[in-house]
Amino acid sequence: MRKTQLVALLSVLAIAVAGGVIYWTQFRDETPETSRLAEGLGMAAAEESARLAGSSGKVVLILPKRGTFVDPLVEIQRAAFAKALAGHAGVSLLATESVETERPGTMGAGGLDPAEFQAILTRAAGAKVVASLAGFPEFPADKPLVAEGKKIVVVGSGTPQLKALLSAEVVQVAIVPRVKPAANSDKPKTAREWFKHSYEIITPANVGALP
Repeated sequence: MRKTQLVALLSVLAIAVAGGVIYWTQFRDETPETSRLAEGLGMAAAEESARLAGSSGKVVLILPKRGTFVDPLVEIQRAAFAKALAGHAGVSLLATESVETERPGTMGAGGLDPAEFQAILTRAAGAKVVASLAGFPEFPADKPLVAEGKKIVVVGSGTPQLKALLSAEVVQVAIVPRVKPAANSDKPKTAREWFKHSYEIITPANVGALP
C-alpha cells in the first residue's frame, strides 16, 4: 500500500472513531431511565402549567440550549411538554424560547441569565404562564424579579431565593430534586414513576419542605 493511501485510510479511521465518540458521549441516549425521567419532567411541567392557566390560557415554554448542539434530552422534554399540554382543552402553547445555559443536558439546566429571563416575561404579553425547563436564575438584590402578571413554573434547584419567591407567591411552582427519598422503594418503570421517584413539586402551600 502506498504511503499516501495509508495516510488517507488512517485519516478516515480517525474521523470515524471521533464521530463514534461524539455520538456515544453526547447524542446517544444514555439509558432508558434517563429518557423516561426527561419525559416525566416535561409532562409534570405541562400539567402544572395547565393547572395554573385554567380553562383558557396561553403558556410560554423556556428551553435550554448550547449553541447549535441539539440535545436529545431537551427534545424529549419539549415533546412531552407539548403533548401533555395539548391534552388540556382551552390551554395552548403560545411560544417556545431557547436560551443559552451552562449545562443544557442536565435536568433543570443551570446558568440562566436573570436579565434574559426577565425579558422573556416582559415580551410574553399574551401568556398567562411561563414555564422554564432551563432552570431559574439568581436575581441581584437591586434588580429583583418582576413577574409581569405571569404565573411561573420552574424546573431547577431549590435555592434560598427560589424558596423566598415561592413563599411570596411570585413563583407558583418549583419542580426540584427530591430532598427525601420517595415513599415507594420499587424501581420506577414509567415516565411518571421516574419523575415521582426523583423530583417533587413545591408550591407556596408546601414550601416548608425545602431546606
